[in-house]
Amino acid sequence: MKTIRRNLLLVAIMFFACGLSQGAEVPQVDTSASSKKISFDVHWPLLNPEEKVARQKMALLQGQVTTRLVEATDGTLLLKIAVSLTRPSDEAHREFWNSSLAFPEYDWMRHVRVWDVQRQWLWPNLAYLLRAYGTERVDRYGGWDPGHHVDNDFAAVLVRKYDAAGVESPGTKDKPLVSAEWHPEGVAKADRQSLVHTARSDEFAVCLGEKRMPGKGEIRLWLIYADFLRSPVPRGWPKQSEFDGGILAFFRVDWLNQPGQGCQFEITQRVPPENTRFDWKLWMNRPTKDSEAEAPPRLAEE
Repeated sequence: MKTIRRNLLLVAIMFFACGLSQGAEVPQVDTSASSKKISFDVHWPLLNPEEKVARQKMALLQGQVTTRLVEATDGTLLLKIAVSLTRPSDEAHREFWNSSLAFPEYDWMRHVRVWDVQRQWLWPNLAYLLRAYGTERVDRYGGWDPGHHVDNDFAAVLVRKYDAAGVESPGTKDKPLVSAEWHPEGVAKADRQSLVHTARSDEFAVCLGEKRMPGKGEIRLWLIYADFLRSPVPRGWPKQSEFDGGILAFFRVDWLNQPGQGCQFEITQRVPPENTRFDWKLWMNRPTKDSEAEAPPRLAEE
């Protein structure tokens, strides 16, 4: 008898739940369907990631691209992408950074290099070293370049979306997703003098369409650094400069959505097929040394 009552109760609960779903739409919560990461190295001078020699040299930075697939409450699939850069902090890398990035021929380097009382070179805050926003020499290391008459020295992530035929989406063709903000990891209330070895970019959200509709395409991601000091680029790299800088790394995400089977995606590091095709100088919009206008980030399609 108890078993019969329990079964009847379960049937009643299921019937009531179905009645709710038919009579009123129950809001869904965002759920992470899957996530993937890919690790990479940043060398100086740059190295082609497809060449074996890249694995034999000490990396300037160790990076990671994190991608996660999220279903929004309206059934739209979003791929969220973020980049993190970590500086190895052992003594060997401290000496490597100190010797590789000294550039004594540039007078402005004395403003961004700091030594302790033992004359040991101190690490710069990595997030401040990469970011473009804020007051120069206070919130960021970048500043006005008197030779090029631009405000440079920053790292940026730029994202473009393409369909299965390789045609770029109208949503990013004229306005790619872009940001040059970097957030310190592992240090609360960090300032310019804080010891920060890991910096995380803003997170981008790329719309893949509705979950119930089949779709296929690719997402391309560039990591650039403005002001390369005319450093040579690897064989096969785009020759165009990126705000007198260059491409540190390039990635492609290939995705395929099949209703009933889910959305699958794969991320790979590749040789960049072209430059970002982005007007960094216009985006920065700092026409004079005293300008402090922020370059507006664009993290999602409109």
